[in-house]
Amino acid sequence: MTSKRSWSKSWEVYKLSFLEIFQYTRQDSVIHRLDPRAKLFLSIVLAVVSLLFLSIIPLLIIFSFLIPIIAAAKSIGRWTRSMRGLSILLIFIIIFNTLLSTQPNPFSHSIALTLRLVALMTSFSVFFLTVHPDELSQALIQMRVRFEFAFAMSMAMRYVPTLGQEAYAIMDAQKARGVELDKGNLLKRIRNIVPIIVPLIIVSIRRALSIAESMESRGFGFSENRTYMTVLKFRRREWAVVMISLFVLVFVVYVRFFIPLPPWMLWEIPF
Repeated sequence: MTSKRSWSKSWEVYKLSFLEIFQYTRQDSVIHRLDPRAKLFLSIVLAVVSLLFLSIIPLLIIFSFLIPIIAAAKSIGRWTRSMRGLSILLIFIIIFNTLLSTQPNPFSHSIALTLRLVALMTSFSVFFLTVHPDELSQALIQMRVRFEFAFAMSMAMRYVPTLGQEAYAIMDAQKARGVELDKGNLLKRIRNIVPIIVPLIIVSIRRALSIAESMESRGFGFSENRTYMTVLKFRRREWAVVMISLFVLVFVVYVRFFIPLPPWMLWEIPF
């Protein structure tokens, strides 16, 4: 009985572990020391490159370049857990797209879509795993973004891990009340999400109201002449990252639209 409960709890944690991809990890790495604006540009370029292809081999090549970047950020463990949390979604994409797709080879198309999603999530994880919310806010402000919007983005980035912790607490509370979240068929499991989602929405609204009252009591928005303790500066390594990323983007776009891909890069799974 105890082993069954521990397995059930670990399964619930496993399902929500994809939220870790949006949680900042404090590390001393080459990627962490980069300016957030350079990392944002790098992540956007990697995401655009991932969207340019829908064949298995090119996406695998792109993925092989993304893994060393995650390793350089010393975040392989957290990235692996978040990808495991996405595994259910990836399986659904493969199954339903294979059954419903009108493509000549639906299974290969499903695998390519799955690889593209993983590549996109990995591209943005380079940014979210290595940028502190305060750095994100400061970077947006120095990019001439309004302070209110930059503050909202920073707060949203902070709230993701808090949302996951509150979801775990709600699941434990519902199980203590006798709600069986991990039993029954697929439709029953979907209905079992309601006792989690409704309290989570209520808790989120209460937290938002509490934050709004705290901001109002501190005079948020009273003065437009704000000062900042730290100012981000672009150095040579940031310019190098931006220039290399721009070169890669131009090169890949040129290859994609002006150079025919060799037949081996268009290989598909023969079933």
